[in-house]
Amino acid sequence: MKKIQTPAYQSLYDDYDKYIRARDYKVGSGKMYQTAVKEFLIWMEQNAVTDIKDVTTTEMMEYFEYLKTRPNQKKAGTLASSTIKFHLLSIQIFMDNFLSQKAISKGWLIPRFGADDQKPRYALTVDEVKSLYHHAANPLEKALLSLAYGCGLRRSELQNLNALDVLLDAGMVIVRKGKGFKRREVPMSNSVLTDLKKYVTEHRHELVKNHQGEAAFFIGGKGKRMSGDMMNKTLKKIIARTQNQAIIEKEITLHCLRHSIANHLAERNAGLDFIRDFLGHSFINTAYIYATRNKKRSTAILTI
Repeated sequence: MKKIQTPAYQSLYDDYDKYIRARDYKVGSGKMYQTAVKEFLIWMEQNAVTDIKDVTTTEMMEYFEYLKTRPNQKKAGTLASSTIKFHLLSIQIFMDNFLSQKAISKGWLIPRFGADDQKPRYALTVDEVKSLYHHAANPLEKALLSLAYGCGLRRSELQNLNALDVLLDAGMVIVRKGKGFKRREVPMSNSVLTDLKKYVTEHRHELVKNHQGEAAFFIGGKGKRMSGDMMNKTLKKIIARTQNQAIIEKEITLHCLRHSIANHLAERNAGLDFIRDFLGHSFINTAYIYATRNKKRSTAILTI
């Protein structure tokens, strides 16, 4: 393997080497954790990224693509899935170490590789999300898209959301019992705020006329709280209207919209901490699963 040329990278590597050895992390008799990170740093050098603070999710995803096509040096073909996973794990440990030391102020998203872990979570492109908004038939449908995609709320959070949790004046949504019963505050973009105001004043107001005691934010045709199943059925109707076979074949659910906004934030190089807090993840590692599968980077501005 080539040598690290950048003194700052060599220093980071030396610190990482000490960190790994102090914890006695070993795979066989070699220094596989160190070798994986060394290759990562050399690749960054070769791609004109010579300051660790300049590494973003974009560079990480490009390196991920490199790993998937990198020739296996011991036998014919490319790297095995298990080897790629190990490289990503080593880089994750490397990043976590320097985040804890405050050597870097924010991390970057690291993908989880392999379709055998779980059913794939299909995500929409920015243009496909715009198509959903375009085919929303009423304020309720737009509000549902804005909270599922624009605010990244889970299906259960959408179902449990009350009108008093949507603070239009403050531009904030309060999730009182997210996953693990944790409370969080989610900011609204201007476009999301506009959609929610329209729904509250023009649509929900009519639905609750004969059901004044209903606290739910999303109200069904009978004036009662919408179920998660009904919300997904509503989303399916919007998707059908697009007549876009690519969208239809993705079998999009409400959770896929949450996955989509995470991907789009990552593409825009949003900080890992921001994405974690925005989505309501308890641990920073949980956000690693959100990394775009598309090689093409969208340049659209996320103000649907």
